[in-house]
Amino acid sequence: MLEGTRPLFRAGSVEFQTRHLLVIAVLALAFSSALIMRFYPSKYGYYLNEFDPYFDYRATKFIVDNGLDAYWQWHDTMSWYPEGRDVPGTSQAVLHITAAYLYQAFGRGMSLIDFTIAFPAIMGALTVIAVFALVRVLGGTSAGMFSALMMAFSPAIIQRGNLGWFKSEPLGLFFGILAMYLFISAIKHKEIKYAIAKAIAGGLILGLANGSWGGIQYFSIPISLFFIALPFFRRDLTIPMYVAIAFTAFTLITAAAFPRPGVSFVLGLPGLAMMAGTAFLVIAFFVKKISRPMVQTRNVAFVLIAFVAIGMAFIVAGPYVSPSFRYLNAINPFIGSIDPLVESVAEHFTPTVADYFVDFSVLLMFAGLGGWLAFRRRNDTAIFALLIGITGVYVSATFARLLVFASVGIIVLAGLGLYEVTRSIMAYRVATATPAATGPTRLTAATREERRRMEFASRGHSTSGQVVKISFVIVMIMMLSIPMFYPSNSNWVSSADVPTAIANGGTGFRLQSDDWINAMDWLSKNTEPNAVVASWWDYGYWITTLGNKPTLADNATLNHTRIQSIAKMFVSDEESGMKIAQDLKADYILVYVVGQVRFYGQLNATGTDAATAAGDDQRIGIYTLGQGGDESKKQWFMRIGGFDEANYIEEDGFTPKPEFWNNTLIGKLFPFDPLYYARFGAQGPAEVQETWQPGFVGLYAQNVKYPADGGNDQPLHLVYASPSFENKEGILFGIFIYKVNHDYTPNP
Repeated sequence: MLEGTRPLFRAGSVEFQTRHLLVIAVLALAFSSALIMRFYPSKYGYYLNEFDPYFDYRATKFIVDNGLDAYWQWHDTMSWYPEGRDVPGTSQAVLHITAAYLYQAFGRGMSLIDFTIAFPAIMGALTVIAVFALVRVLGGTSAGMFSALMMAFSPAIIQRGNLGWFKSEPLGLFFGILAMYLFISAIKHKEIKYAIAKAIAGGLILGLANGSWGGIQYFSIPISLFFIALPFFRRDLTIPMYVAIAFTAFTLITAAAFPRPGVSFVLGLPGLAMMAGTAFLVIAFFVKKISRPMVQTRNVAFVLIAFVAIGMAFIVAGPYVSPSFRYLNAINPFIGSIDPLVESVAEHFTPTVADYFVDFSVLLMFAGLGGWLAFRRRNDTAIFALLIGITGVYVSATFARLLVFASVGIIVLAGLGLYEVTRSIMAYRVATATPAATGPTRLTAATREERRRMEFASRGHSTSGQVVKISFVIVMIMMLSIPMFYPSNSNWVSSADVPTAIANGGTGFRLQSDDWINAMDWLSKNTEPNAVVASWWDYGYWITTLGNKPTLADNATLNHTRIQSIAKMFVSDEESGMKIAQDLKADYILVYVVGQVRFYGQLNATGTDAATAAGDDQRIGIYTLGQGGDESKKQWFMRIGGFDEANYIEEDGFTPKPEFWNNTLIGKLFPFDPLYYARFGAQGPAEVQETWQPGFVGLYAQNVKYPADGGNDQPLHLVYASPSFENKEGILFGIFIYKVNHDYTPNP
């Protein structure tokens, strides 16, 4: 518990007798709330969410069907055709193994797909309990309960751990926080044998966490800094030294035991940082042993300066350490990416200040208070809490995906801050409402009368204490409820109200569509067994898992050269693009277009409907395009492929120029043509013209350039179009599959 704080529950009191019931009730509330929030997207359908979970499900199924030995030897020929993929060496094996064995132990009453859909929501709810344990050892039971409740509703955590999110974060975060609890509990223990046992368990679990999610390497930062900070504020370093050695050793051994992260974790920045921090702590222990008390801190500081100098020289003299850009950028958020493939991924976008206020709201205030108190107290648990908070916010400034660590840090500090405020209010109530016990122990008639007078005189104070308590509870409920419902479109509840990606085509629409499910079912049943599908890498996992077809690239983005080739295929002219498609041995090409039917009619340049009442059979769909398909990613195709997007896109950075429609393969694959350009008002098109101007958006009509019944002189034939392509209103989630004509010879 933080030094200087007092428990809300006192031994021998009524509160103490009900303590365990209260803790259980609060944890049950937090656990059930976490489940409800994470299961919220079920109203849109019971699916795996996003893209990676489909591969992780497929890998888990492989273990269930073939066993672990076969998994270690698995080279997947369905991915990255024709080279294939070394699955255990390029994926999060611990996630697959854990889910497979848990399913075999507990999931026999349900299908594996249903089990993996529910798995992340359950792990997220269990993480609430792990956070309680961590914050409890840092700041007491009450602080732990506050943090558990906040963790249940944290938007950044929910968005990367809700129903169907069967990928790295939920399991990795659970293991990581559990490991931190065991680590701090070991540091606080007074018996070496128990401290070492907890350190070993924590190290094993942190190693598993790193094998579950690469982002868990973040925890190496606060741990290493904590090892460095300990000698400056703790006198006896005996137990921390043994804990550091055991924890670091077993973390490295466990992480290295799996192909990923493997030895690269040990020899990379995370492993080296932990080893350096441990070595510094050991050296500081002996330096303090041989130094006089007056100069111990000075001598330790000299050792730290030497360590920093050696570390800087080691990095500069490299290449001994060569982390990926993502991890290097997490350490130094001020460096920018020059790789358009990295920049094109939504989860790599840099969060703004507004994102922090929307996600954390009033928690920022309590986290600030908790950080201030931790800084003032400067004991071991306070410093660790402060490091978790500061480093969590620091690394999250790089990628939106890392906001989960900001959430953990802010929740830990906010729990401590909220506890301190509550403790102060409770202390005020106790001090004012309870009369001091004076006089002789034996109650005589006189003393009993005196006691009655004292109680009568204190009733005003007692009432005042109750008013303060009730007012505090009301104010806190109101403050913590504000971010639950406000702002209306970006509050904590609405952040959980997000359909699974395959249900809304990976767009921002809150609705359910079967277009992708139907397209993948058609692909599985109506194409050759080993037909190779070319598409943008975003859809690779859906195609291999649901469509059961080999792909040229997928969401692992293992081969940047291959992705660049696909980008060139799409943006090149028809003949050059077909040559690339044939060189890649693609049998089908899939494109995805999102649009909206604005109205059915025949729009003319004056902005009016030119169709007559008698000419309804001539009415056509008028579309606007955009919202998340390839039409919204085309600029990234151009950047990754090395094209000058200014040749193909207007000044608004989105609207295609005629060059795009006439001289790119993807422009011909989109079954649309520009009709007019419009500036919309409240009632529809306020102004329509034939050329684009700033402030205008494109209006498009259907035009299939490669029809299914076209002749053999066509390079492609449209063999599948989403049912919504025929809708006369609503949203178009257009999956279009073209068969490659291998008899077609592109012009040189």
